[in-house]
Amino acid sequence: MKKRLFLLVGGLFLAIASVFAQRNLEVKDITTQRDVFSGKDTEAGIVISCPSNIKLTIESSHDKVVDVYNVEDKGEETFYYMRFETGRRYRGRKLTVRADGYAPVSIMAELNPKELKRYQLIDPDVEFVYGCYYEYRKRGTEYFQQAMYVEAKEQYAIAQACSDCPENSGLDNLIAGIDSITVYREKADEAFDLLDYETAKDYYGRIVSLNPSDENASQKVFECSRNFDIDCNKYFDSAEAYREEGDYEKAMELYQRVVDGNCPNAIKASQQLKLLRKEVNSRKQRARVYVYEYSKSAPIGLGTGTYNKNKVGGYFSLSFHSDLFKALQKSYNEVKDAELNLSFGWTLNKWEKVPVWVFFGVGYTGAGEFVDSDGNRYIEPEEDSTQPDQSGDNSGNYGEEEDNPTFKLYSAISPEVGLLGKIGPVVLRYTFQYRFSVSKEYEDKISKTRHAFGIGFCF
Repeated sequence: MKKRLFLLVGGLFLAIASVFAQRNLEVKDITTQRDVFSGKDTEAGIVISCPSNIKLTIESSHDKVVDVYNVEDKGEETFYYMRFETGRRYRGRKLTVRADGYAPVSIMAELNPKELKRYQLIDPDVEFVYGCYYEYRKRGTEYFQQAMYVEAKEQYAIAQACSDCPENSGLDNLIAGIDSITVYREKADEAFDLLDYETAKDYYGRIVSLNPSDENASQKVFECSRNFDIDCNKYFDSAEAYREEGDYEKAMELYQRVVDGNCPNAIKASQQLKLLRKEVNSRKQRARVYVYEYSKSAPIGLGTGTYNKNKVGGYFSLSFHSDLFKALQKSYNEVKDAELNLSFGWTLNKWEKVPVWVFFGVGYTGAGEFVDSDGNRYIEPEEDSTQPDQSGDNSGNYGEEEDNPTFKLYSAISPEVGLLGKIGPVVLRYTFQYRFSVSKEYEDKISKTRHAFGIGFCF
């Protein structure tokens, strides 16, 4: 009986001693707002890191097997990547993390879809468990993740001086990275102060690529992008205003800023810039031309076009006779030469040193007259005031319904060719036109040829 009691007390003592002999791991929640799980929409993730010499086993109160889909060593730490299903049935999930020599650690894992949580396990009671090199490097890494680069560089330098520092520690690269970050930050801050957001964004982005944990640099990247977009819109809107006011030089300068900065509206700015360059070049050459043209059959003529050096342009002409207005007023006896010409074509400078252009094109000619019911040219009869109107109406409309004329239009296709010369801002233009009647029945109604002379100005 005494022997059994002794064994029982001894076993209990050993169990209590074993429990107190275990060290405790401290859990740090290092989750950031940027962390998002990249898996399915119904899943969430947890990442647990610890020193590489500590091996973990993980249990879940709501899952038969914890899905540890990846285990990765980074420097002196090991990272355990886990994914879990989410939903109401998984509420109250608790993870139990076990490691030899340490008491179990419990983590309440209340997860929402696409949520990612990060935890770090450390031993707070042991300062130099893994040697001088590891501890100082670990401290340097912690400072680096907090963007405390001066402190991180000091810890890495101490780690290099430790007797257990391996030859291929890679600390030189880490220190060089900190030096690069210092230079990038100076240039980024300087550009940001000068409102050069695109340059600042580039340097802040380089910092983030070297240290994704640098929240200040990440925030600056966001601010640069926002301010850059604001500036892009401001430059573009100002360029549009200058363009509408006719100040093309300033407009082109601002459009060019939008294009050089690769702004969101750079494509539209590039299109506007191209059009303005053509317009400015056209103005320098005085390529835009307006002329007044005269010909016997159509004395009222207007023409416009572009006459560029060493480049094909285009033109348009409209000419007519004043009898067209009389036809609209139904002044039958006065309508004799109701002619209309429409033409368009191309311009070409064949002589580089001579300001003379050849132009050629095609057009339409229409000539009309009033005809009677027999198709003959209508001649309005003279009114006889001595003859009374049988209807008793002396208004002078006798026989209007019986002899109401109709307006007949004769058409022709009219190819043309000509020359245009510039003398300073003044232009002289000659056009020769040949007419092909659409129907042989009225070839005599439209003249075979037309000569037109024009004078105008260019700018």
